[in-house]
Amino acid sequence: MKISHRILLLILITILLISLANLFIARHQANLLHADSEKILAHTLVQSLRDALVQDVIDGNKLRVVNLLKRLKTHDNPIEFLYVTDTDHAIFAHSFDDGFPRYLLYKEKQSYSTQSGIQLTHKYQTENGLIFVYREDLIPGMDAQFHIGINQSEIATKLAQNTRNILIISLLTALVALLIAYIWARQITTPLTRFTEQVERFGSGKPADFSDQGNNTPEISQLATAFQAAISERQQALIKLNEREQDLAITLDSIGDAVITTDAKGLVTRMNPVAEKMTGWSLEEAKHQPLKTIFPIINATTRETIKNPVDKVMSTGNTVFLSNHTTLISKDGTEYQIADSAAPIRNGNNDIQGMVLIFNDVTEQYHMREEIRLSEQHLKLYREQAPLASIEWNLDFQVIGWNNAAEKIFGYTFDEVKGRDFVDLMLPENAVVDIKKIWQDLISQAGGDVSINENLTKEGHIILCEWHNTALKDETGKVIGAASIVQDITERKQQEEKIRRSQKMDALGKLTGGIAHDYNNMLGVILGYSELLKNMLNDKPVISDYINEIHRAGERGAKLTKKLLTFARQKASDAKILDINALLKDQQHMLEKTLTARIKLVFDLSDDLWQVCLDNNDLEDAVINMSINAMHAIENNGQITIRTSNEVINKTDAQLLQIKAGEYVLLSLTDTGSGMDEATKEKIFDPFYSTKGDQGTGLGLSQVYGFIEHNNGSIQVFSEPGHGTQFALYFPRHYEVTEDKQQNKNKPAIDSNGSETILIVDDEPALAKLCSTILSQHGYHVFTANNGKEALVVLESESIDLVLSDVIMPEMDGYELATSIQEKYPRIKIQLASGFSDDRHLNMVDESLHRNILHKPYSSYTLLKRIHELLVE
Repeated sequence: MKISHRILLLILITILLISLANLFIARHQANLLHADSEKILAHTLVQSLRDALVQDVIDGNKLRVVNLLKRLKTHDNPIEFLYVTDTDHAIFAHSFDDGFPRYLLYKEKQSYSTQSGIQLTHKYQTENGLIFVYREDLIPGMDAQFHIGINQSEIATKLAQNTRNILIISLLTALVALLIAYIWARQITTPLTRFTEQVERFGSGKPADFSDQGNNTPEISQLATAFQAAISERQQALIKLNEREQDLAITLDSIGDAVITTDAKGLVTRMNPVAEKMTGWSLEEAKHQPLKTIFPIINATTRETIKNPVDKVMSTGNTVFLSNHTTLISKDGTEYQIADSAAPIRNGNNDIQGMVLIFNDVTEQYHMREEIRLSEQHLKLYREQAPLASIEWNLDFQVIGWNNAAEKIFGYTFDEVKGRDFVDLMLPENAVVDIKKIWQDLISQAGGDVSINENLTKEGHIILCEWHNTALKDETGKVIGAASIVQDITERKQQEEKIRRSQKMDALGKLTGGIAHDYNNMLGVILGYSELLKNMLNDKPVISDYINEIHRAGERGAKLTKKLLTFARQKASDAKILDINALLKDQQHMLEKTLTARIKLVFDLSDDLWQVCLDNNDLEDAVINMSINAMHAIENNGQITIRTSNEVINKTDAQLLQIKAGEYVLLSLTDTGSGMDEATKEKIFDPFYSTKGDQGTGLGLSQVYGFIEHNNGSIQVFSEPGHGTQFALYFPRHYEVTEDKQQNKNKPAIDSNGSETILIVDDEPALAKLCSTILSQHGYHVFTANNGKEALVVLESESIDLVLSDVIMPEMDGYELATSIQEKYPRIKIQLASGFSDDRHLNMVDESLHRNILHKPYSSYTLLKRIHELLVE
């Protein structure tokens, strides 16, 4: 039954009852109407505000809820206060200005109920009057609740007034009372009915208008105004939501990468234009389609289908990244190389609501990477197969790159050197190169590009390397490391040094040989005439003694010339099988006297030392030279140690020593002197270089070097300033063969007389005259010529049996003359003689002429013996 009908029925009953009963009934009816109206008001208010409050309560937006509650309270209505409790029954927001009252807080904790619908929970008598508190769930099934406090004072006053009016009217006339009751009922119920209809429209989501509601009823009018404000706020929220949706769409469409979103089932819900272009699907076509359908992907290399990421993301909730070899096949068959990632979309409860897929076109970058990869492969092949060592370093000077050539040069594998420091690996302890400075110059780009220094191999060998260094930079120009190209120049430097020294020795040899040539000529004259005088003046002892001294001086000069020729490597030394230990022991006393008492001489001689084949005089000279040099290097008291040992030289050591691999005898001499720096060590074997000033000639160590080279040995020098010097001499071991070594120490008797005709050719007249005299005294017929051309003239007119010719002559030398004689007069015997000869025109004569040359100065016995041997052949 409608409220209006019930009111009319009550009025009719009241008219029939006595006025007092009518009064109480009317009052009771008014109370019931008021209670129902309040419940309807409270319920309507909850219904109207539910949509506006729910999301803010869920999101924890307290400020927004508080503002709304206070705005509802400030209107002229019976609402005393409003507050909302959350799911934990705690006060979430309220309309009080001075804080939430304690009496409400205490009652609130005790009033929780699981009943649904609008409920009257409490009644409070306050300073403002009697307050009824109503409560209703904000969301069915959710513990959050909405509480409304309505002031009963104004309503109670109106009820009393209405009671008086009813009593008066009832007394006047029942008809008027009925009419008034009817009109009053209509005034109350009609706005409520219309209000309820609008609330129901609002609740169903239809447009609702409360602007003309309750114009005659202040409470209904206030409630309508509050509802109209809530609707306006809701409309603003919807507008903002739509704007946010539009902004999201604009942002999504503006992203340069392709974006696709799906729901929890993997069905497409949104795509931006980039995704539409790359997949070939429009949003209208793709919407609600499975992601697998519009996003088919394969492996770029194998062309096999790649599992779509939607399943993994939905099942695990993890972000998935696809490999760089992913190919997307669009709807029209176009292929794109893509890089993508897929992540889950979660709600406030962390539940997966869908997935977002982001990918972009990296086709160009993919092709570039492929080109770079191929280029790197080629570069790696070039690097690994290059004959030069390629090494890369980080900023801490640690190895991060190492090719095969580096492994061959230094002996280390990459695993052995990776992360290790250069100084720990390849720098000898005695190296003087400032690696740190080179490294700092290189990193700061102030130098260090090229350096030559000694390095240490894994086997402990010291090699000389040429380094070409380059600083490595990133794209910003920042130095991130360095790269080195290394060449082992040990052998090359040794060869260069050998050639340089050889050239110096050759130049010095030519100079020395030229001097020896003239010197020999003079010595030949002196010795020859002294022999003649000695034979002529045997009966005059005093004069014979003078002549003997002259002859002895000439012989000493001849020995000196012999040494000069040996030094110049133009005369073969008198090598013989030698025991170095025995020679050193024989020389020990002489060396001790030479070195004086301040120098202690120590012998450390190996037992069973192998034999060598050397000239003992040359070896003695070498030992003496080195000992005297060592003595001069020791300022005060000191020690010289001479050691011998047998050494087996392998191929690697042989390369460093520039000798053949095999068995060698090592003779080393070590002193405790001042030592030498690198610059001095480089020059000690140079001719005429001396550290003794005017006291030295600079030929001592040059002679030692020539002696070692001539005997196929090697000499090494080890020295540091302040730590002394060691000379190490390597001589090839001599393997003895069985032969008749019995030599007749006495000169054999020869027939020194003859009758043959001999032509002497020499540009030194005194020496030619001496030879002529000697040969003439022994019965030979002698002709002389000063040069080759004069000799040819003599040969044209005279019958000559033998030609004795000097080698070095102006215009035509002895080899050219011999060639001419062999062509024109093949029967004539030829003997060449020289104090110095080189390799000129060797191809013009028989090798035997060069091999059997008569070396100046020669004795008369040697001359007569050689002439006799040639003539009797």
